[in-house]
Amino acid sequence: MSRRQSVVLWLLLGILAILSLAWLFPRLFPLFPQDWSVSVNEAEDIALDRLRALGELPDDPYVTTVMDNEPLRELRLAELLDERSADELTRSRLGRDLIGWTVMVWERGKTVSEWTYRARVSAAGEVTELRLRVPADEAGADTTAEAARSRADRFLAQQGIDVDAFDEPEVRSRQLENRTDLTFRYRDRAALLGDDSPYGVEVRFAGERLAGFSLFFDDARSEAYQATAQATTLLSQLWMFIALPLLPVLGFFFIRRYHAGEIGVRRGVQIFTVVGLSAAASVLIGATDASGGWNFGVLTRGQVTGVLAVQLIMLFAFPLALTCFFSWSVGESLCRERWGSKLAALDALFKGDWANATVARASLRGLSAGLLIFAGLLILSRLLPGAASVDFLIGPWWESNRWFAFSLLAFAIAYSAYTELFGRLLLLSSLATRFGLWVAVPLAVVIGAVIFFPPLVLYPLRWSLVLWLSAAGAFVFLFLRYGIFTSLLAKITFTVARGALPFLFSADTFQQLQASLALGLVALPFLLSARHLFSRREFVYRYEDVPPHVRRIAERERQRVELETARRIQGSILPELPPQLNGVELAHAYLPATEVGGDFYDVLALEDGRLALAVGDVAGHGVSSGLVMSMARSALSVQVTFDPEVESVFRTMNRMVYQTARKRLLTTLCYALLDPERLELYYGSAGHLFPYRIDREGKVDTLESVAYPLGVRNPLAVNVRTARLQAGDVLFFFSDGVVEARREGSDEQFGFARLEASLRRHAPEGPAGLRDGVLGDIEKFTGSTFREDDQTILALRLPA
Repeated sequence: MSRRQSVVLWLLLGILAILSLAWLFPRLFPLFPQDWSVSVNEAEDIALDRLRALGELPDDPYVTTVMDNEPLRELRLAELLDERSADELTRSRLGRDLIGWTVMVWERGKTVSEWTYRARVSAAGEVTELRLRVPADEAGADTTAEAARSRADRFLAQQGIDVDAFDEPEVRSRQLENRTDLTFRYRDRAALLGDDSPYGVEVRFAGERLAGFSLFFDDARSEAYQATAQATTLLSQLWMFIALPLLPVLGFFFIRRYHAGEIGVRRGVQIFTVVGLSAAASVLIGATDASGGWNFGVLTRGQVTGVLAVQLIMLFAFPLALTCFFSWSVGESLCRERWGSKLAALDALFKGDWANATVARASLRGLSAGLLIFAGLLILSRLLPGAASVDFLIGPWWESNRWFAFSLLAFAIAYSAYTELFGRLLLLSSLATRFGLWVAVPLAVVIGAVIFFPPLVLYPLRWSLVLWLSAAGAFVFLFLRYGIFTSLLAKITFTVARGALPFLFSADTFQQLQASLALGLVALPFLLSARHLFSRREFVYRYEDVPPHVRRIAERERQRVELETARRIQGSILPELPPQLNGVELAHAYLPATEVGGDFYDVLALEDGRLALAVGDVAGHGVSSGLVMSMARSALSVQVTFDPEVESVFRTMNRMVYQTARKRLLTTLCYALLDPERLELYYGSAGHLFPYRIDREGKVDTLESVAYPLGVRNPLAVNVRTARLQAGDVLFFFSDGVVEARREGSDEQFGFARLEASLRRHAPEGPAGLRDGVLGDIEKFTGSTFREDDQTILALRLPA
């Protein structure tokens, strides 16, 4: 499919999703109030005006207005749709305020439980509850049931409630210390849910004082449905605070990769700021209404709002932002190793480069996909046998705000960033790196469905898992197919559409304006870049576009490859000695401190039966030392071929080092000619550690020869010595890394005394046993400490 065809297809899919939602919503939610004509401001004005029928309002009251719905009551009414029309059910007393506004009034300085007035206004503006709280210890004159009944009938009539629609009221009394309270329960004659689930209105009296009226509903199946409500409440708490326990785990991986230089933090800080401010803004805008059900004992209602806002910022907003910071910082480095192109559109946005087809197409796909996933889940919710929705998609707290568009969008940005950066970018990239894509995808889908906020809740609750898995699978697909910006924008669009859709179907212009504004803000990335949909300009990475830490990783990988190549070359230069030459047993070991070491060794068999032995050490270790070592070892091989005598070798080697490395990299050398037939050793040392001779009785002797290191002076005077050997003697050549090995956590060195003791102990085991024994003693001494210098050993034993 060409790019032009792809753009057209996504445009058509977006339009199809919009039309599907417009067609689906009234059919999937037939009990939705068609006469929703009241906004939050109007509901509050209506409530405050009608509450005056119960008494004067406090001066400068503290007022909250919260939208809520009745999901279990909705579910009970939905069971009757096969028998009764949706219009009849929505006009019934149970159906008229499935969505409504609860208005609470406090005197300033009063605690949450000390509210003064409470009212409920339906979406259509009908007052379904007016309550006055009269403290239980307040005294009051008693009244007769007859007088109270007469007042209750008149009061209901004043509220527009037809008393003739109810049975004779049931009278309930409650004896308090200073008064007797009466309640008149008017049972609705319609009895839609049967005689075992009565409902109606009840009028309360505190002594002789009228305390208002409210709806009552004694559902016989409330306990069964309560389990669903408990499960959804637990889930809502899970998604609200799951980021908090994730932080230590994510922080561990962040610190480990940060110290390794594999991640950067600049963009992560930007993401932390955006997510943190968005989450905090959403909390602060809705704090007054969201705190309606919270009570902190002696704190006033206003103080509870402040305390809850701080708690939500610390336990929700801040952990959410920090999780996004860790998820991006770690997930981005993992993703760039496998799928760098999936970050292109988001990188372009951070660079402020909107004018390209990469961003335009990603914006179109994200916008259309978010609407399409939402429509698809709504359809799926009705295709599942026996499944029923338990709410009208009302959100956590934004619905009660005067300008809920901004609160909804702020929440959508913060929460969507968390789900996509953690659930897709980090989780999927890390799982794919560790287990492969075929294992990573199902794991990411299951984990995403479990820990993220469920998009819809169904009854029975098991059907909800089908929706959650479907949603998680859709967003995983978007990330893998189109990249992180597409899946992120799709999630934001999905969340905003879910919160805004009910308000679009209200009859109130202000509500529709708010919902349209929220959706318009979500579409802003597409609107700003739409003219570039068919542009040939793509966002292409240049070297300066690559984040600094990615460049560091690439440079480090280049250096690692170069060092590995150098190590292989050095390994090919250093000889792999046979176990025996000219009747002399051999064993050697070379342990570099880094990939490229500075030690070198060689044993060359001469035509006259002698052996040329050499162990050298270039100061330091690493590439520079390795280069000098390679030159020295090559020069040694050439010189021994032409003239192996000790004086000639030292003269040539000194001149080579002096002319090339000079004093910058001093080189030591111990060179010897061994005659196994005459049992003689001619040797000299230029600054190198003296070799050892161990006889058959275990006596350890030092073969001394003193001179300056190679390259210090030209010419160099070397003291050539001759040693008389015996059959079965063992010779041990080594570099300073052997005796200078340090104990773990200490400056104590292995030293000459421990080395000589080790030589006496292991010399009878032959050259290989001696080598392994010495290295084993060093390892026991140093523990897990890294080698600070190269360690080279050359052991020989004369024939007995």
